[in-house]
Amino acid sequence: MLRLLIAKYFQEAQWLLLALGGVLVLVPWLRIGTISQFDLSAFAPVIDQLKTFERFAPIPLEQFLTYEGVIGLTFSEPVVILCILVWSISRGSDVVSGELNRGSMEMLLAQPISRGQLMLAHGLVSIAGLGLLAAATWAGVWFGIGTNAVPVQIGGLWRVPFLNWEVPLPWVEPRLIMRPLSELVESATFLPASVNLFSFGFFVWTLAVRFSSIDHFRWRTIGCVLAVYVGQFLMFLLSRADGRFDWLKYFTFFSAYEPDRIVQLSIRYPAERWQVVLQETQRAAEPAAVLGPMGYSLILLLLGSLLYIWSWLHFVRRDLPAPI
Repeated sequence: MLRLLIAKYFQEAQWLLLALGGVLVLVPWLRIGTISQFDLSAFAPVIDQLKTFERFAPIPLEQFLTYEGVIGLTFSEPVVILCILVWSISRGSDVVSGELNRGSMEMLLAQPISRGQLMLAHGLVSIAGLGLLAAATWAGVWFGIGTNAVPVQIGGLWRVPFLNWEVPLPWVEPRLIMRPLSELVESATFLPASVNLFSFGFFVWTLAVRFSSIDHFRWRTIGCVLAVYVGQFLMFLLSRADGRFDWLKYFTFFSAYEPDRIVQLSIRYPAERWQVVLQETQRAAEPAAVLGPMGYSLILLLLGSLLYIWSWLHFVRRDLPAPI
């Protein structure tokens, strides 16, 4: 019966999954195709003028002059976030309040299936779909890196032997050549950021499941999740905008969704891109422990797991209203 229920939920969600997956492959590919037309070093004067606004940026502004830094911003694209939210909230709100709202809960529980198995069936379909969407986003990045070339300036400089100095030669005309982006950027660098995207979606999904487990109107469940999401986002913006409210970042899950910073850590420490904690040495006598690329994702996964267990325990014990 559990397998039949999983097949039923997957069949209901397959077209939404295909549509969202197609968008998540297309958006990174188009974004990388756009930025690959420019020589990012030419934007250095513009970046210098924007130093005042650096505290609002997820990464140092100098990273916008590198292809890795700009590609990493793909995981913060509004369209990418929207696709993950649509899947997470729609599937999470359907677990309990959606079934009650349609009047199908009583029919399902009349079958030889427990409430726990019902939660499990929803969970397996939702988490598998979320994993496919995160993989589709990374696949779009991989495809964009593999199919594009970027302009690179050569000539006009002479490298001094043994000193690694570059001396300009005014009488030599520099020229631009197109170089494959795959020679400059490694697609594996963005795998930890894809995991962070999955973890973000997992937390939002469990938040929707939590509200769904205590309500019987799906529209109200969705409204509550969106209210919490907007409130958390405003807290995160306020913590970035004003140093007096920096403490607010410890009370918002957006502080654990840092795909841009994760990309930079993956570039800086390529051999430790799957570490939870990194040791950075600011001074010789002051080693500083910082969250590694997987540390941010682990926070979201742990918080989401606690929410899901809480929802599970509440649903298996609550009294269900009559069909409406």
